[in-house]
Parts: sequence; C-alpha cells; structure tokens
Amino acid sequence: MRDDFCYNLAPFRENIDKITAEHNIKVKHVFVEKYDPPLAYPQKNMIFYNDNYETSIDSTFIEAHEIFHVLHKSKNQTIYAFSPLAKIDEEISAHIFALRLFFKSVDEEYLPNYISVMYALGLPLSMEHLVQKVWLENLKPFSVI
Repeated sequence: MRDDFCYNLAPFRENIDKITAEHNIKVKHVFVEKYDPPLAYPQKNMIFYNDNYETSIDSTFIEAHEIFHVLHKSKNQTIYAFSPLAKIDEEISAHIFALRLFFKSVDEEYLPNYISVMYALGLPLSMEHLVQKVWLENLKPFSVI
C-alpha cells in the first residue's frame, strides 16, 4: 500500500469482529513462513491467520475473504488458502463477499472512486474488475437539478 494513502478501516474491522462473534468463528493468529497465506478451515469454523504473511493486501480484507469460506462451507474442499489471483468461483465469490462487507462498512463519500478502494485495501490490479463491479452496485443514484 502506498504511504500517502491512509484510510480508517476501523468500521470494516468492527463488522468483521461482529460476524466472527455472531457465527462463533475462531480466528487463530499464527506466525509461520512469510509466504504461507491465511487458511480457512470451514468444518472447524476456524481461520488460521499468518501474521507473518507478506502481502500488500490489508489483513481485514483477507480475514473477510476467509470468513466467506467458513460461512459457505463447501463439500468439495476442506481447507482454503488465500490467493488474490485465484480464478475458481468460490475464490471470486469470497473476494466479492469481502468487498461487499467493506462497502457496507464505509461511508460512500469517504472513498470517492473504486481506485481509492483498491488503495485503501492494498488490492492488486488483477482484482480491479471485481472492485469496479461492487463499486457500481453500491453507487447511490444522483439527481440532476
């Protein structure tokens, strides 16, 4: 994330904490290799978050992404590892879930465009189309006088 962009993500964090409490999702913080991404273990209602994971993506976004996997337990997969580049439907759905939760958490005027959202969350260009999609879903109609 660029140093000249600093955003208050506390409302996003509060919504994440609320969801984890409501659904009794346990988030265990671990410290392993810097290339090991966070993991969701839906059958155990648990997320393992590697505090040593090196990424530009904000940890709140990653945790929201992993919450999706816990809430929408898959019959096909027992463990999910975070990847911003994944192309499978469940990963894309998890990204969209995290983005929608983010947009529910912030005031529309706080982030004037979807590029600002990408900076705020440290998202890569590979996710631009998803951010733009959710941004457009959340735009309030304006009136012309």
